Amino acid sequence: MRSATNRAGTNRKDRRRRSPNQPALFECPLPPGPPGTYPTTIYRLTVPPTTDGLVAALNEEYLREHGFEPAPRQVAGVPALLVHGSVPRARAEWCDVLAGLIGEDVDLGYSSGGGALLLAVDDWAYALAYGTLGRFMVEHETFDRTFGVSFAVRALLPSEIRQVRRRVVGASGRVDRSLVPGGQPIWRYGIDKWGEIVGQVCGRTDNPNLTACRRTGGPVRVEGGDALRIPLCVEPEGLLADLREIDRVCRKESPPADLEFITQIRPVPASDSRMPELHGTLDQRLALPEPPELGLAVPGDLVADIEHVGSYRIRVPKSGRPPSLTAELDLAAILAHTNQALDGDRWSGLRTGTLTLCGDVGGSDEMVSTPVSRWITAEVALGTSHLLLHEDRWYEIGERHREFLSQEIHQILDRPSEIVLPPWTDDLPDEDAYNRAVANGDSRFVLLDKKFVRTAQHPHGIEACDLLGPDDELVHVKRASGSSPLSHLFAQGITSVEALRYDEEARARFLDLVGQQPNGRALPGGFRPRKVVYAIALRSGRAVTVKSLFTFAQVALYQAMKTLRAEGVEVEVIGIPSA
Repeated sequence: MRSATNRAGTNRKDRRRRSPNQPALFECPLPPGPPGTYPTTIYRLTVPPTTDGLVAALNEEYLREHGFEPAPRQVAGVPALLVHGSVPRARAEWCDVLAGLIGEDVDLGYSSGGGALLLAVDDWAYALAYGTLGRFMVEHETFDRTFGVSFAVRALLPSEIRQVRRRVVGASGRVDRSLVPGGQPIWRYGIDKWGEIVGQVCGRTDNPNLTACRRTGGPVRVEGGDALRIPLCVEPEGLLADLREIDRVCRKESPPADLEFITQIRPVPASDSRMPELHGTLDQRLALPEPPELGLAVPGDLVADIEHVGSYRIRVPKSGRPPSLTAELDLAAILAHTNQALDGDRWSGLRTGTLTLCGDVGGSDEMVSTPVSRWITAEVALGTSHLLLHEDRWYEIGERHREFLSQEIHQILDRPSEIVLPPWTDDLPDEDAYNRAVANGDSRFVLLDKKFVRTAQHPHGIEACDLLGPDDELVHVKRASGSSPLSHLFAQGITSVEALRYDEEARARFLDLVGQQPNGRALPGGFRPRKVVYAIALRSGRAVTVKSLFTFAQVALYQAMKTLRAEGVEVEVIGIPSA
Protein backbone atom coordinates (compact mmCIF):
# COMPACT_ATOMS: atom_id res chain seq x y z
CA MET A 1 0.00 0.00 0.00
CA ARG A 2 1.41 3.42 -0.91
CA SER A 3 1.33 6.12 1.71
CA ALA A 4 -0.49 9.36 0.97
CA THR A 5 2.02 11.12 3.18
CA ASN A 6 4.92 9.90 1.04
CA ARG A 7 3.24 10.78 -2.22
CA ALA A 8 2.50 14.30 -1.06
CA GLY A 9 5.80 14.72 0.72
CA THR A 10 7.77 14.45 -2.53
CA ASN A 11 5.87 17.43 -3.88
CA ARG A 12 6.11 19.87 -1.03
CA LYS A 13 8.92 22.09 0.20
CA ASP A 14 7.63 22.82 3.67
CA ARG A 15 7.11 19.66 5.71
CA ARG A 16 5.49 21.70 8.47
CA ARG A 17 2.39 22.12 6.35
CA ARG A 18 1.58 18.44 6.44
CA SER A 19 -1.40 17.57 8.54
CA PRO A 20 -0.56 15.15 11.37
CA ASN A 21 -4.02 13.69 10.86
CA GLN A 22 -3.91 12.99 7.14
CA PRO A 23 -4.76 9.36 6.26
CA ALA A 24 -1.19 8.22 5.40
CA LEU A 25 -0.59 4.62 6.50
CA PHE A 26 -4.15 4.21 7.61
CA GLU A 27 -5.81 4.56 4.23
CA CYS A 28 -8.30 1.92 3.15
CA PRO A 29 -8.09 2.30 -0.66
CA LEU A 30 -11.47 2.19 -2.34
CA PRO A 31 -12.08 0.10 -5.44
CA PRO A 32 -13.25 1.84 -8.61
CA GLY A 33 -16.79 3.10 -8.24
CA PRO A 34 -19.69 1.85 -10.34
CA PRO A 35 -20.42 3.63 -13.64
CA GLY A 36 -21.35 7.24 -13.09
CA THR A 37 -19.48 7.54 -9.76
CA TYR A 38 -15.91 8.25 -8.69
CA PRO A 39 -14.18 7.43 -5.35
CA THR A 40 -13.92 10.86 -3.73
CA THR A 41 -12.43 12.29 -0.56
CA ILE A 42 -14.93 14.61 1.15
CA TYR A 43 -14.06 17.05 3.92
CA ARG A 44 -16.83 18.80 5.80
CA LEU A 45 -15.72 22.31 6.63
CA THR A 46 -16.34 24.45 9.68
CA VAL A 47 -16.74 27.69 7.67
CA PRO A 48 -20.13 29.26 6.82
CA PRO A 49 -21.80 27.71 3.75
CA THR A 50 -21.40 30.87 1.71
CA THR A 51 -19.10 32.06 -1.04
CA ASP A 52 -17.09 34.04 1.51
CA GLY A 53 -16.88 30.97 3.73
CA LEU A 54 -15.51 28.90 0.86
CA VAL A 55 -12.85 31.52 0.17
CA ALA A 56 -11.88 31.56 3.85
CA ALA A 57 -11.32 27.78 3.75
CA LEU A 58 -8.62 27.98 1.08
CA ASN A 59 -4.96 27.49 1.99
CA GLU A 60 -3.89 30.89 0.70
CA GLU A 61 -0.20 30.43 1.40
CA TYR A 62 -0.07 27.15 -0.50
CA LEU A 63 -2.01 28.56 -3.43
CA ARG A 64 0.29 31.62 -3.65
CA GLU A 65 3.41 29.47 -3.45
CA HIS A 66 2.36 27.46 -6.51
CA GLY A 67 0.43 30.10 -8.41
CA PHE A 68 -2.93 28.36 -8.12
CA GLU A 69 -5.93 30.63 -8.74
CA PRO A 70 -9.35 29.74 -7.32
CA ALA A 71 -12.27 30.34 -9.65
CA PRO A 72 -15.92 30.81 -8.61
CA ARG A 73 -18.30 28.29 -10.11
CA GLN A 74 -21.75 26.81 -9.58
CA VAL A 75 -22.73 23.15 -9.32
CA ALA A 76 -26.42 22.52 -9.89
CA GLY A 77 -27.17 26.02 -8.62
CA VAL A 78 -25.10 26.00 -5.41
CA PRO A 79 -22.02 28.23 -4.87
CA ALA A 80 -18.70 26.53 -5.57
CA LEU A 81 -14.99 27.30 -5.83
CA LEU A 82 -12.64 25.39 -8.10
CA VAL A 83 -8.89 25.30 -7.66
CA HIS A 84 -6.53 22.97 -9.48
CA GLY A 85 -3.02 22.77 -10.81
CA SER A 86 0.19 20.81 -10.94
CA VAL A 87 3.62 21.14 -9.36
CA PRO A 88 6.49 20.24 -11.72
CA ARG A 89 9.76 18.84 -10.49
CA ALA A 90 12.72 19.03 -12.85
CA ARG A 91 14.51 16.14 -11.17
CA ALA A 92 13.29 13.42 -8.81
CA GLU A 93 15.09 13.34 -5.48
CA TRP A 94 16.07 9.68 -5.89
CA CYS A 95 17.97 10.28 -9.15
CA ASP A 96 21.20 11.06 -7.30
CA VAL A 97 20.85 7.87 -5.25
CA LEU A 98 20.52 5.69 -8.35
CA ALA A 99 23.30 7.58 -10.12
CA GLY A 100 25.65 6.93 -7.22
CA LEU A 101 24.79 3.24 -7.17
CA ILE A 102 25.24 2.51 -10.88
CA GLY A 103 27.96 5.06 -11.70
CA GLU A 104 26.07 6.93 -14.40
CA ASP A 105 23.64 9.82 -14.44
CA VAL A 106 19.92 9.23 -13.99
CA ASP A 107 17.80 12.29 -14.78
CA LEU A 108 14.04 12.15 -14.54
CA GLY A 109 11.51 14.86 -13.83
CA TYR A 110 7.85 14.57 -13.00
CA SER A 111 4.85 16.58 -11.91
CA SER A 112 2.00 16.00 -9.49
CA GLY A 113 -1.42 17.49 -9.81
CA GLY A 114 -4.61 17.84 -7.94
CA GLY A 115 -7.79 19.78 -7.53
CA ALA A 116 -10.32 20.79 -4.94
CA LEU A 117 -13.95 21.67 -5.45
CA LEU A 118 -15.51 23.56 -2.55
CA LEU A 119 -19.29 23.67 -2.35
CA ALA A 120 -21.88 25.30 -0.11
CA VAL A 121 -24.75 22.82 0.18
CA ASP A 122 -27.60 23.79 2.50
CA ASP A 123 -26.19 24.06 6.05
CA TRP A 124 -22.64 22.87 5.31
CA ALA A 125 -19.58 23.68 3.27
CA TYR A 126 -17.68 20.76 1.76
CA ALA A 127 -14.36 20.27 -0.01
CA LEU A 128 -13.97 17.47 -2.54
CA ALA A 129 -10.28 16.66 -2.93
CA TYR A 130 -8.75 15.00 -6.01
CA GLY A 131 -5.24 13.87 -6.86
CA THR A 132 -2.18 14.01 -4.63
CA LEU A 133 -2.37 17.76 -4.05
CA GLY A 134 -6.09 18.39 -3.66
CA ARG A 135 -6.27 18.28 0.12
CA PHE A 136 -3.36 20.72 0.49
CA MET A 137 -5.34 23.39 -1.30
CA VAL A 138 -7.74 23.63 1.64
CA GLU A 139 -6.76 24.91 5.09
CA HIS A 140 -6.66 21.86 7.35
CA GLU A 141 -7.77 23.86 10.36
CA THR A 142 -11.19 24.17 8.72
CA PHE A 143 -11.73 20.39 8.53
CA ASP A 144 -14.46 18.96 10.75
CA ARG A 145 -12.49 15.95 11.94
CA THR A 146 -15.54 14.21 13.38
CA PHE A 147 -17.28 14.04 10.00
CA GLY A 148 -15.99 10.84 8.43
CA VAL A 149 -16.32 8.71 11.55
CA SER A 150 -19.71 10.25 12.32
CA PHE A 151 -21.07 9.06 8.98
CA ALA A 152 -19.31 5.70 9.06
CA VAL A 153 -20.65 4.57 12.44
CA ARG A 154 -24.18 5.37 11.27
CA ALA A 155 -23.92 3.94 7.76
CA LEU A 156 -21.64 0.89 7.84
CA LEU A 157 -22.98 -2.62 8.06
CA PRO A 158 -21.96 -3.62 11.63
CA SER A 159 -20.95 -7.14 10.58
CA GLU A 160 -18.62 -5.97 7.80
CA ILE A 161 -16.11 -3.61 9.40
CA ARG A 162 -12.90 -4.05 7.42
CA GLN A 163 -10.42 -1.71 9.04
CA VAL A 164 -10.15 0.17 12.32
CA ARG A 165 -7.56 2.67 13.48
CA ARG A 166 -7.55 3.55 17.16
CA ARG A 167 -5.40 5.44 19.62
CA VAL A 168 -5.01 4.38 23.22
CA VAL A 169 -6.00 7.11 25.66
CA GLY A 170 -3.27 7.92 28.18
CA ALA A 171 0.48 8.06 28.35
CA SER A 172 1.49 5.38 25.86
CA GLY A 173 0.42 7.32 22.75
CA ARG A 174 0.01 4.00 20.91
CA VAL A 175 -1.82 3.94 17.59
CA ASP A 176 -3.02 0.57 16.26
CA ARG A 177 -4.46 -0.41 12.91
CA SER A 178 -6.39 -3.63 12.36
CA LEU A 179 -7.28 -4.81 8.86
CA VAL A 180 -9.60 -7.70 7.96
CA PRO A 181 -10.17 -7.66 4.17
CA GLY A 182 -13.36 -9.72 4.37
CA GLY A 183 -14.85 -7.72 7.24
CA GLN A 184 -16.05 -8.76 10.68
CA PRO A 185 -18.12 -7.39 13.59
CA ILE A 186 -16.50 -4.57 15.56
CA TRP A 187 -16.32 -6.60 18.77
CA ARG A 188 -13.87 -9.02 17.18
CA TYR A 189 -11.28 -6.25 16.82
CA GLY A 190 -10.74 -6.34 20.58
CA ILE A 191 -11.23 -2.60 21.04
CA ASP A 192 -11.28 -1.30 24.60
CA LYS A 193 -14.52 0.63 24.28
CA TRP A 194 -13.73 2.92 27.20
CA GLY A 195 -10.00 3.45 26.78
CA GLU A 196 -9.41 4.00 23.08
CA ILE A 197 -10.24 6.70 20.56
CA VAL A 198 -11.36 5.25 17.23
CA GLY A 199 -10.11 7.59 14.52
CA GLN A 200 -11.01 5.62 11.40
CA VAL A 201 -13.52 2.94 10.41
CA CYS A 202 -13.63 1.29 7.02
CA GLY A 203 -16.33 -1.07 5.78
CA ARG A 204 -19.36 -1.31 3.52
CA THR A 205 -22.63 0.58 3.46
CA ASP A 206 -25.86 -0.48 1.81
CA ASN A 207 -27.86 2.72 1.43
CA PRO A 208 -30.07 2.76 -1.70
CA ASN A 209 -30.34 6.55 -1.45
CA LEU A 210 -26.68 6.80 -2.43
CA THR A 211 -25.89 6.70 -6.14
CA ALA A 212 -23.15 4.07 -5.81
CA CYS A 213 -25.34 1.60 -3.88
CA ARG A 214 -28.25 2.14 -6.21
CA ARG A 215 -26.15 1.48 -9.31
CA THR A 216 -24.44 -1.62 -7.93
CA GLY A 217 -27.59 -2.96 -6.36
CA GLY A 218 -25.67 -3.72 -3.17
CA PRO A 219 -23.14 -2.49 -0.62
CA VAL A 220 -20.14 -0.30 -1.51
CA ARG A 221 -17.01 0.32 0.47
CA VAL A 222 -16.50 3.58 2.37
CA GLU A 223 -13.85 4.89 4.74
CA GLY A 224 -14.60 7.29 7.56
CA GLY A 225 -11.86 9.20 9.36
CA ASP A 226 -11.09 12.90 9.38
CA ALA A 227 -12.55 12.80 5.89
CA LEU A 228 -15.05 10.52 4.19
CA ARG A 229 -13.97 8.40 1.22
CA ILE A 230 -16.92 7.23 -0.81
CA PRO A 231 -17.92 6.86 -4.49
CA LEU A 232 -19.91 9.98 -5.41
CA CYS A 233 -22.08 10.65 -8.42
CA VAL A 234 -20.20 12.50 -11.17
CA GLU A 235 -23.32 14.33 -12.37
CA PRO A 236 -24.12 17.70 -10.70
CA GLU A 237 -27.62 16.91 -9.45
CA GLY A 238 -26.63 13.42 -8.36
CA LEU A 239 -23.59 14.78 -6.49
CA LEU A 240 -25.74 17.17 -4.46
CA ALA A 241 -28.22 14.38 -3.78
CA ASP A 242 -25.39 12.20 -2.42
CA LEU A 243 -24.07 15.00 -0.19
CA ARG A 244 -27.55 15.68 1.15
CA GLU A 245 -28.07 12.00 1.92
CA ILE A 246 -24.74 11.87 3.74
CA ASP A 247 -25.80 14.90 5.79
CA ARG A 248 -29.19 13.31 6.54
CA VAL A 249 -27.50 10.16 7.82
CA CYS A 250 -25.21 12.19 10.11
CA ARG A 251 -28.12 14.24 11.48
CA LYS A 252 -30.95 11.76 11.78
CA GLU A 253 -29.60 8.22 11.93
CA SER A 254 -28.41 6.66 15.20
CA PRO A 255 -25.36 4.40 15.33
CA PRO A 256 -26.07 0.68 15.81
CA ALA A 257 -25.53 -0.55 19.37
CA ASP A 258 -22.25 -2.22 18.38
CA LEU A 259 -20.79 1.04 17.06
CA GLU A 260 -22.32 3.64 19.37
CA PHE A 261 -19.34 3.60 21.75
CA ILE A 262 -17.14 5.14 19.02
CA THR A 263 -19.05 8.40 19.33
CA GLN A 264 -18.35 8.71 23.06
CA ILE A 265 -14.86 10.24 22.65
CA ARG A 266 -14.78 12.90 19.97
CA PRO A 267 -11.86 15.14 18.96
CA VAL A 268 -12.75 18.81 19.11
CA PRO A 269 -11.58 20.78 16.05
CA ALA A 270 -9.36 23.80 16.58
CA SER A 271 -12.03 25.95 14.94
CA ASP A 272 -14.67 25.00 17.53
CA SER A 273 -16.43 28.08 18.87
CA ARG A 274 -15.69 26.98 22.45
CA MET A 275 -11.92 27.22 22.01
CA PRO A 276 -11.55 30.83 23.21
CA GLU A 277 -13.44 30.00 26.42
CA LEU A 278 -11.45 26.80 26.93
CA HIS A 279 -8.13 28.58 26.51
CA GLY A 280 -9.31 31.45 28.68
CA THR A 281 -10.20 29.01 31.45
CA LEU A 282 -6.75 27.41 31.21
CA ASP A 283 -5.12 30.82 31.29
CA GLN A 284 -6.97 31.71 34.51
CA ARG A 285 -6.13 28.40 36.19
CA LEU A 286 -2.45 28.77 35.37
CA ALA A 287 -2.38 31.89 37.55
CA LEU A 288 -3.31 29.87 40.66
CA PRO A 289 -0.80 28.15 42.99
CA GLU A 290 -2.94 24.99 43.06
CA PRO A 291 -5.21 25.11 39.99
CA PRO A 292 -8.22 22.79 40.01
CA GLU A 293 -8.55 20.03 37.40
CA LEU A 294 -5.10 20.68 35.97
CA GLY A 295 -2.26 18.21 35.90
CA LEU A 296 0.82 16.86 34.24
CA ALA A 297 1.12 13.82 31.95
CA VAL A 298 4.05 12.46 29.98
CA PRO A 299 3.50 12.79 26.20
CA GLY A 300 3.09 9.37 24.65
CA ASP A 301 6.15 9.53 22.41
CA LEU A 302 8.39 10.41 25.38
CA VAL A 303 7.40 7.66 27.81
CA ALA A 304 10.44 5.53 26.95
CA ASP A 305 12.78 8.51 27.51
CA ILE A 306 11.64 9.44 31.01
CA GLU A 307 13.71 6.79 32.80
CA HIS A 308 16.89 8.29 31.32
CA VAL A 309 16.24 11.94 32.15
CA GLY A 310 18.62 13.67 34.55
CA SER A 311 16.95 17.08 34.42
CA TYR A 312 14.33 19.17 32.67
CA ARG A 313 14.81 22.66 31.25
CA ILE A 314 11.67 24.82 31.11
CA ARG A 315 11.54 27.94 28.96
CA VAL A 316 8.33 29.96 28.76
CA PRO A 317 8.21 33.29 26.87
CA LYS A 318 6.50 36.25 28.56
CA SER A 319 6.67 34.52 31.93
CA GLY A 320 8.95 37.09 33.48
CA ARG A 321 11.35 34.29 34.45
CA PRO A 322 14.53 32.99 32.87
CA PRO A 323 14.68 29.34 31.80
CA SER A 324 14.78 26.99 34.79
CA LEU A 325 16.40 23.59 35.33
CA THR A 326 14.88 21.01 37.64
CA ALA A 327 15.75 17.40 38.45
CA GLU A 328 12.14 16.56 39.39
CA LEU A 329 9.41 17.70 37.06
CA ASP A 330 6.06 18.46 38.65
CA LEU A 331 3.22 20.85 38.01
CA ALA A 332 4.65 23.40 40.45
CA ALA A 333 7.82 23.71 38.32
CA ILE A 334 5.70 24.73 35.33
CA LEU A 335 3.36 26.97 37.31
CA ALA A 336 6.40 28.93 38.46
CA HIS A 337 6.57 30.16 34.86
CA THR A 338 2.89 31.07 34.60
CA ASN A 339 1.79 32.37 38.01
CA GLN A 340 3.27 35.83 37.47
CA ALA A 341 2.56 36.16 33.75
CA LEU A 342 -0.04 38.58 32.43
CA ASP A 343 -3.57 37.53 31.55
CA GLY A 344 -3.59 35.99 28.09
CA ASP A 345 0.12 35.16 28.15
CA ARG A 346 0.03 32.04 30.34
CA TRP A 347 -1.45 29.37 28.09
CA SER A 348 -0.06 30.92 24.91
CA GLY A 349 3.34 31.00 26.62
CA LEU A 350 3.19 27.26 27.32
CA ARG A 351 2.30 26.58 23.69
CA THR A 352 5.28 28.54 22.39
CA GLY A 353 7.59 27.58 25.26
CA THR A 354 9.71 24.44 25.38
CA LEU A 355 10.35 21.68 27.86
CA THR A 356 13.68 20.02 27.14
CA LEU A 357 14.67 16.59 28.44
CA CYS A 358 18.33 16.38 29.42
CA GLY A 359 20.35 13.24 30.06
CA ASP A 360 22.42 14.83 32.83
CA VAL A 361 21.69 16.80 35.99
CA GLY A 362 23.51 19.88 34.68
CA GLY A 363 21.33 20.20 31.59
CA SER A 364 24.11 20.09 29.01
CA ASP A 365 23.11 16.76 27.44
CA GLU A 366 19.88 17.76 25.65
CA MET A 367 17.78 14.82 24.45
CA VAL A 368 14.57 16.25 23.00
CA SER A 369 12.39 19.36 23.27
CA THR A 370 8.62 19.64 23.07
CA PRO A 371 6.10 22.45 23.64
CA VAL A 372 5.34 22.71 27.36
CA SER A 373 1.62 22.61 26.54
CA ARG A 374 1.89 18.95 25.48
CA TRP A 375 2.56 18.02 29.12
CA ILE A 376 -0.55 19.72 30.48
CA THR A 377 -3.81 17.85 31.02
CA ALA A 378 -7.04 19.51 32.05
CA GLU A 379 -10.73 18.90 32.46
CA VAL A 380 -13.21 21.67 31.74
CA ALA A 381 -16.99 21.57 31.99
CA LEU A 382 -18.81 23.96 29.67
CA GLY A 383 -22.55 23.79 30.09
CA THR A 384 -23.48 20.16 29.61
CA SER A 385 -20.24 19.34 27.79
CA HIS A 386 -17.23 17.71 29.42
CA LEU A 387 -13.93 18.36 27.66
CA LEU A 388 -10.46 16.97 28.26
CA LEU A 389 -7.10 18.35 27.18
CA HIS A 390 -4.45 15.77 26.34
CA GLU A 391 -1.19 16.47 24.49
CA ASP A 392 -2.48 19.88 23.37
CA ARG A 393 -5.64 18.42 21.83
CA TRP A 394 -9.17 18.65 23.16
CA TYR A 395 -11.62 15.76 23.35
CA GLU A 396 -15.28 15.79 24.25
CA ILE A 397 -16.31 12.89 26.45
CA GLY A 398 -19.81 11.45 26.32
CA GLU A 399 -21.89 11.01 29.45
CA ARG A 400 -22.01 7.23 29.14
CA HIS A 401 -18.23 7.06 28.96
CA ARG A 402 -17.86 9.00 32.21
CA GLU A 403 -20.52 6.95 33.98
CA PHE A 404 -18.89 3.68 32.99
CA LEU A 405 -15.45 4.81 34.07
CA SER A 406 -16.78 6.10 37.37
CA GLN A 407 -18.34 2.73 38.15
CA GLU A 408 -15.18 0.83 37.26
CA ILE A 409 -12.88 3.10 39.27
CA HIS A 410 -15.22 3.00 42.26
CA GLN A 411 -14.93 -0.79 42.29
CA ILE A 412 -11.13 -0.66 42.12
CA LEU A 413 -10.78 1.97 44.85
CA ASP A 414 -13.34 0.33 47.15
CA ARG A 415 -11.50 -2.97 47.16
CA PRO A 416 -9.93 -3.49 50.61
CA SER A 417 -6.20 -4.05 50.87
CA GLU A 418 -4.05 -5.70 53.51
CA ILE A 419 -1.27 -3.23 52.72
CA VAL A 420 -1.36 -0.26 55.09
CA LEU A 421 1.34 2.39 54.77
CA PRO A 422 2.19 5.06 57.37
CA PRO A 423 1.36 8.76 56.88
CA TRP A 424 3.58 10.91 54.69
CA THR A 425 4.90 13.44 57.20
CA ASP A 426 6.32 16.87 56.45
CA ASP A 427 9.85 15.76 57.30
CA LEU A 428 9.86 13.36 54.33
CA PRO A 429 10.46 15.65 51.35
CA ASP A 430 10.26 13.15 48.51
CA GLU A 431 9.43 9.59 47.50
CA ASP A 432 12.95 8.35 48.20
CA ALA A 433 12.76 9.55 51.82
CA TYR A 434 9.26 8.13 52.29
CA ASN A 435 10.12 4.70 50.90
CA ARG A 436 13.19 4.51 53.13
CA ALA A 437 11.10 5.45 56.15
CA VAL A 438 8.60 2.68 55.38
CA ALA A 439 11.30 0.02 55.02
CA ASN A 440 13.15 1.21 58.15
CA GLY A 441 9.96 1.20 60.18
CA ASP A 442 8.62 -2.17 59.05
CA SER A 443 11.06 -4.98 58.26
CA ARG A 444 8.41 -6.79 56.23
CA PHE A 445 8.94 -4.29 53.39
CA VAL A 446 11.99 -4.53 51.11
CA LEU A 447 13.21 -1.20 49.76
CA LEU A 448 13.69 -1.40 45.97
CA ASP A 449 13.23 2.26 45.03
CA LYS A 450 15.79 3.23 42.37
CA LYS A 451 17.10 -0.35 42.27
CA PHE A 452 17.09 -1.05 38.55
CA VAL A 453 16.85 -4.47 36.93
CA ARG A 454 18.99 -4.39 33.78
CA THR A 455 18.74 -7.07 31.11
CA ALA A 456 19.43 -7.51 27.41
CA GLN A 457 15.79 -6.62 26.77
CA HIS A 458 15.92 -3.67 29.20
CA PRO A 459 19.54 -2.41 28.99
CA HIS A 460 18.68 0.87 30.74
CA GLY A 461 16.88 -0.96 33.50
CA ILE A 462 13.37 -1.07 34.90
CA GLU A 463 12.24 -0.33 38.41
CA ALA A 464 10.26 -3.44 39.37
CA CYS A 465 8.63 -1.63 42.31
CA ASP A 466 9.38 0.86 45.08
CA LEU A 467 8.65 -1.59 47.89
CA LEU A 468 8.19 -5.35 47.98
CA GLY A 469 5.33 -6.03 50.38
CA PRO A 470 4.99 -8.62 53.14
CA ASP A 471 3.35 -11.14 50.79
CA ASP A 472 5.60 -10.22 47.86
CA GLU A 473 3.25 -7.55 46.50
CA LEU A 474 4.80 -5.10 44.03
CA VAL A 475 4.09 -1.74 45.67
CA HIS A 476 4.44 1.35 43.49
CA VAL A 477 4.49 4.63 45.43
CA LYS A 478 3.66 8.04 44.01
CA ARG A 479 3.22 11.46 45.51
CA ALA A 480 1.04 13.41 43.12
CA SER A 481 0.82 17.16 42.80
CA GLY A 482 -2.84 18.07 43.10
CA SER A 483 -4.81 15.66 40.94
CA SER A 484 -1.96 14.75 38.61
CA PRO A 485 -2.85 12.09 36.03
CA LEU A 486 -0.59 9.35 37.45
CA SER A 487 -0.62 7.61 34.08
CA HIS A 488 3.09 6.84 34.21
CA LEU A 489 2.69 5.16 37.61
CA PHE A 490 0.01 2.81 36.28
CA ALA A 491 2.07 2.01 33.18
CA GLN A 492 5.03 1.15 35.42
CA GLY A 493 3.02 -1.60 37.08
CA ILE A 494 2.31 -3.23 33.71
CA THR A 495 5.93 -2.99 32.57
CA SER A 496 7.36 -4.59 35.71
CA VAL A 497 4.84 -7.44 35.76
CA GLU A 498 5.45 -8.28 32.11
CA ALA A 499 9.23 -8.27 32.63
CA LEU A 500 9.10 -10.47 35.73
CA ARG A 501 6.67 -12.94 34.17
CA TYR A 502 8.14 -13.30 30.68
CA ASP A 503 11.81 -12.29 30.86
CA GLU A 504 13.80 -15.05 32.61
CA GLU A 505 16.87 -12.83 32.91
CA ALA A 506 14.84 -10.04 34.53
CA ARG A 507 13.29 -12.47 37.00
CA ALA A 508 16.68 -13.93 37.98
CA ARG A 509 18.21 -10.49 38.50
CA PHE A 510 15.15 -9.40 40.52
CA LEU A 511 15.46 -12.42 42.82
CA ASP A 512 19.15 -11.62 43.39
CA LEU A 513 18.33 -7.95 44.01
CA VAL A 514 15.70 -8.74 46.64
CA GLY A 515 18.04 -11.07 48.48
CA GLN A 516 20.82 -8.46 48.63
CA GLN A 517 18.77 -5.74 50.36
CA PRO A 518 18.93 -5.01 54.13
CA ASN A 519 15.41 -6.39 54.65
CA GLY A 520 15.85 -8.86 51.81
CA ARG A 521 14.64 -12.41 51.65
CA ALA A 522 14.89 -15.39 49.38
CA LEU A 523 12.13 -15.70 46.81
CA PRO A 524 11.37 -19.01 45.09
CA GLY A 525 12.87 -19.53 41.65
CA GLY A 526 9.41 -19.83 40.17
CA PHE A 527 8.33 -16.43 41.56
CA ARG A 528 5.67 -14.63 39.58
CA PRO A 529 3.98 -11.37 40.66
CA ARG A 530 0.48 -12.02 42.01
CA LYS A 531 -0.50 -8.55 43.18
CA VAL A 532 0.28 -4.95 42.27
CA VAL A 533 -0.49 -2.19 44.77
CA TYR A 534 -0.57 1.45 43.70
CA ALA A 535 0.04 3.60 46.79
CA ILE A 536 -0.86 7.24 46.13
CA ALA A 537 -0.46 10.35 48.24
CA LEU A 538 -2.11 13.53 47.04
CA ARG A 539 -0.19 16.56 48.25
CA SER A 540 -3.40 18.45 48.78
CA GLY A 541 -4.20 15.92 51.51
CA ARG A 542 -7.31 14.76 49.65
CA ALA A 543 -8.32 11.13 49.62
CA VAL A 544 -7.85 9.11 46.43
CA THR A 545 -11.35 9.01 44.95
CA VAL A 546 -12.98 9.11 41.54
CA LYS A 547 -13.34 12.88 41.89
CA SER A 548 -9.67 13.38 42.75
CA LEU A 549 -8.45 11.50 39.65
CA PHE A 550 -8.47 13.01 36.18
CA THR A 551 -10.50 11.15 33.58
CA PHE A 552 -7.31 10.25 31.71
CA ALA A 553 -5.84 8.92 34.95
CA GLN A 554 -9.02 6.89 35.45
CA VAL A 555 -8.63 5.47 31.95
CA ALA A 556 -4.97 4.61 32.62
CA LEU A 557 -5.90 2.89 35.88
CA TYR A 558 -8.73 0.99 34.19
CA GLN A 559 -6.38 -0.16 31.41
CA ALA A 560 -3.73 -1.24 33.94
CA MET A 561 -6.32 -3.16 35.93
CA LYS A 562 -7.67 -4.85 32.81
CA THR A 563 -4.20 -5.77 31.51
CA LEU A 564 -2.90 -7.05 34.84
CA ARG A 565 -6.01 -9.05 35.66
CA ALA A 566 -5.72 -10.73 32.27
CA GLU A 567 -2.32 -11.92 33.52
CA GLY A 568 -3.84 -13.23 36.73
CA VAL A 569 -2.47 -10.34 38.78
CA GLU A 570 -4.65 -8.56 41.34
CA VAL A 571 -4.70 -4.76 41.43
CA GLU A 572 -5.24 -2.61 44.51
CA VAL A 573 -5.10 1.13 45.04
CA ILE A 574 -4.49 2.59 48.47
CA GLY A 575 -4.19 6.14 49.70
CA ILE A 576 -1.27 7.34 51.77
CA PRO A 577 -2.51 9.71 54.45
CA SER A 578 -0.79 13.03 55.09
CA ALA A 579 0.34 14.14 58.53
